[in-house]
Amino acid sequence: MRIVFKEDGNLHVFNLNKTSNKKICADPKEKIVQTYVFSREQFEHVLTGTKDLSGFYSKANSNCLDCPMREYGKCYTHKYMQTAGFYSMLRSVGKEFPCWEQVPEMSSGMLSKIVAMATSKYVRFGTYGEPVLHGWMLVKSITLVAKNWTGYTHQWRDYPHFAEFFMASVHSHEIEAVARGEGWRSFASLKSPSVELVNCPASKEGGFRTSCDKCGLCSGQGGKGSKSIYILEH
Repeated sequence: MRIVFKEDGNLHVFNLNKTSNKKICADPKEKIVQTYVFSREQFEHVLTGTKDLSGFYSKANSNCLDCPMREYGKCYTHKYMQTAGFYSMLRSVGKEFPCWEQVPEMSSGMLSKIVAMATSKYVRFGTYGEPVLHGWMLVKSITLVAKNWTGYTHQWRDYPHFAEFFMASVHSHEIEAVARGEGWRSFASLKSPSVELVNCPASKEGGFRTSCDKCGLCSGQGGKGSKSIYILEH
């Protein structure tokens, strides 16, 4: 099941499906909700039939904003299998809505459908793209009914009201301390282990002790846990 809408020049995709990634969901039979934000330019880029991957990621101005990992090759989503999945998804959306003008706008009816989709499900916000762009009301509505959720944002300085739901994405102890001072829990990508932060139990160095859907520690101030989480750079 998939719900698609456009807002402020971006394409929002909410997808209910199974995943083969056991780090995200250990049960291959369980359906989870994953959310995506693509720019209009990325959508139209894929519809041209081109396979220029660096060109695709260079068109992420409106959906990745000033994320320091947006440059092609830096983000984990830029790997071949993830990118192939994005292309496949956008081609499928393009069959349903052959041009941007035909993509529906967000509506109250669509909000109700997304909430129903997320009810009693694990929700992975921001599988690609900046999840704060979904809007506070939609995110809040989803977290009220979801079984569990995770989400990360590099926009924590500009969107403080999302600290309730998401983790601040940071890349050093110094910035983690800044984010903490501004009311955020963080997900820190570090070069070496930390004794101050909690190691991600779904990571390689954490021994893959659990999966994201069962853990749920990366759910901001309104979810589970109180400390920041770290993972080693990979």
